[in-house]
Amino acid sequence: MRIPRALLLLMMVICTTPVAAHHAAQAQFDTTKIIVLTGVLTKMEWINPHAYMHVDVKEKSGRVTSWDLETVGPQALRRAGLRRGEGSIKVGDAYTFRAFPGRDGTKTALIADLKMPDGRVVTLLNVAELQLPKDFQVPK
Repeated sequence: MRIPRALLLLMMVICTTPVAAHHAAQAQFDTTKIIVLTGVLTKMEWINPHAYMHVDVKEKSGRVTSWDLETVGPQALRRAGLRRGEGSIKVGDAYTFRAFPGRDGTKTALIADLKMPDGRVVTLLNVAELQLPKDFQVPK
């Protein structure tokens, strides 16, 4: 059976599109700064290639702002010990995040680690892989 050239070309384009779409963290997030956010998880999206946590953060003024936090994919979350269901990430619980803010000024960030309600700290992003300045220190 012969595959028409046009169909073969179309299949090659479709199969390579996801590779071209991937981006470096430094392009979207300011990896020279880190912010600390504490808030209530309102939604968890276990999707590939990056999972998302939507969090309501209460500011010092008392105003609540919604943040969209990007993290590693579902498989990496599972390797870090986080799973859907009991004993793990749960909507309605409060978490503290250390994250790199979005470059565009919106309420977005890339999570480096998070503090669970039971006090455990779960590292999701190896900051050494981000090629940060040698004097960069992640705040405690």
